[in-house]
Amino acid sequence: MGATFVLVHGGGHGGWCWQRVAKLLRTHGHDVYTPTLTGFGERSHLDTASVTFETFVLDVANVLEFEDLHDVVLVGHSMGGVIIPRVAEHAPDRIAAVVWLAAVVTADGESLLDAVPQSPWIAKAVTIGPDGTAHTDPDLILEANIHDGTPEDKAMLRARHTPYPPHALTEPGRLSAFLALGLPTAFITAADDRTIEAPITAAFAGRLPGAARMTVPGGHDCMITQPEAVARALLTALPQKGEHRAG
Repeated sequence: MGATFVLVHGGGHGGWCWQRVAKLLRTHGHDVYTPTLTGFGERSHLDTASVTFETFVLDVANVLEFEDLHDVVLVGHSMGGVIIPRVAEHAPDRIAAVVWLAAVVTADGESLLDAVPQSPWIAKAVTIGPDGTAHTDPDLILEANIHDGTPEDKAMLRARHTPYPPHALTEPGRLSAFLALGLPTAFITAADDRTIEAPITAAFAGRLPGAARMTVPGGHDCMITQPEAVARALLTALPQKGEHRAG
């Protein structure tokens, strides 16, 4: 039997960013779900004035419940790394493993702004307002997120990239409640990431005791530019038969 993957995108993206990886995983016989969080992608028409991380958690947790998914490999990219541990807290009995892909791991009380120092490329592309609103240059952000992409890749991202809700960068994160669940974890680093640079991702991986660590080629949006490598890494991250929670 194949595995069940739920792939959670990061800020500015949507479920669309997983198309290439999802196709490869499905070719190998796995089920794949790619929910889009409220206010992004094809759901960017929705009002985000009252959206919080809890909204994003329910966006994903409701997929698990209404599709009746079990033994899920839950994957988060970038900002999605803040969402996935909370989804696991919400429905721990439905989760087989949790995987961070070029993603943020926030400590208790730590926001995305606290956790991720601006890289030189992000500093050029993004200005943060006093309320935490990110003002993004649509061209310069491509050099941070997808510098290794083809012209077609970059055009796709430029056309589909949407703004962050203000809260997303400033809302406090949490981790300890997730770690107490003892679920298997993995952290996949993008070797040429210009958005979350290697020393930062190494520190994030270190916050996940016992996590399997892998590296894939490519920049931050490696799921677009290096889908084969990302799919292979996700298959490697599948929990082995008989693997149980640490707790």
